[in-house]
Amino acid sequence: MTILIGGGSCSGKSTLARALAEQLQIPHINLDKFFCRDEPNAPMVEVNGQLIFDCNHPQTVNLDKALLEIKQTPEPRIIEGHFSLYYPELREMATLKIFVQCPAEVRQARRLIRDTKNNRGTSEEILAYYHASAVPGFSQYIEPTEQYADLIINGQLSTSENAPIITNHIKTMSFL
Repeated sequence: MTILIGGGSCSGKSTLARALAEQLQIPHINLDKFFCRDEPNAPMVEVNGQLIFDCNHPQTVNLDKALLEIKQTPEPRIIEGHFSLYYPELREMATLKIFVQCPAEVRQARRLIRDTKNNRGTSEEILAYYHASAVPGFSQYIEPTEQYADLIINGQLSTSENAPIITNHIKTMSFL
C-alpha cells in the first residue's frame, strides 16, 4: 500500500502524514527532502528584485532521486508533498491518493507563523515570497491535482479528527 498526500503549502499535509505514519507504524517520505535547491537549473521566482528558489514549481523536486528512494522503501508507506499528486509516476504506484483541502487565507496565516518561527525573513518578505511563488504555484500546479484524489480531507480539522477518516477509508477498501 502506498498512500499519497498532497495539497497546498501549509495545508496540513506534513502534520497529517507524520501522525498517520506513527499511528500505522509505516515509513513516511516527504518530497521536500528531494528539493533541487542547489542545482543550476532549479526553478527560480523573482521577489522584490531578487531571484529566489521557487519551491512551488514541479521542477522543484528531483523526481529521479525521489523515485529511487521510494522504490527502496518497503510498503506500506506514505509519500507526502505538495506535488505528490502531480507526478503520474507517483499516482501510478498509489493505492490511496489524498488531497488536503484548506482555504488560502488559512494556508497563508500558517505559512507566516511557520516561516517567522523558523527565521525565514520578515513578515513582509515571507508574504512577498508566498504571493510570488505559493499562490500562483497552487493555482497552476497543485489545485488541479485535487481531481486525482480518492479522498479529500479538510485541512482545518486536527490530525486527531482527520486520521480516523483516513484509517476508516483504508479499512473499507481492505488495505489493512
